[in-house]
Amino acid sequence: ITACTPYTDIETVTISDVYEESEPQLYGLYDVVRVVDGDTIIVNIDGEETKVRFIGVDTAESVHPDDSKNNESGKEASQWTSDLLTGQQVYLEYDIDKTDDYGRTLAYVYLSDGRMVQEELLKAGMAELMTIQPNSKYADRFYDIKQE
Repeated sequence: ITACTPYTDIETVTISDVYEESEPQLYGLYDVVRVVDGDTIIVNIDGEETKVRFIGVDTAESVHPDDSKNNESGKEASQWTSDLLTGQQVYLEYDIDKTDDYGRTLAYVYLSDGRMVQEELLKAGMAELMTIQPNSKYADRFYDIKQE
């Protein structure tokens, strides 16, 4: 962008439209108490069992009270998440809204080796995208993974 005013010299200003993703601010390392289903876990935070719903992804139902909503894909995703997280410790990263309407903590979940669980679910074909504003920090990244 070039700006010019009548009483000054020409000034050139460069504006970058490249978004640089900041380093995640991780909390934890928390023990995974159990896996509820493909996109929800219970972690121990300071001695309290906290239900954590993964931000940005959705897996098919496997433990819905209405059994007609549960399906084989949901059971497979639940087993996949269980295989990945049982006996593990995780870090949590929060977005804008920290809880949902059901009182669950909303977070991006990371394994101790730095891999994000949501990304692993998408790469494995176990989850679909689910962006609920304002929690959309990694929506573009998740979309790119799903497209691959």
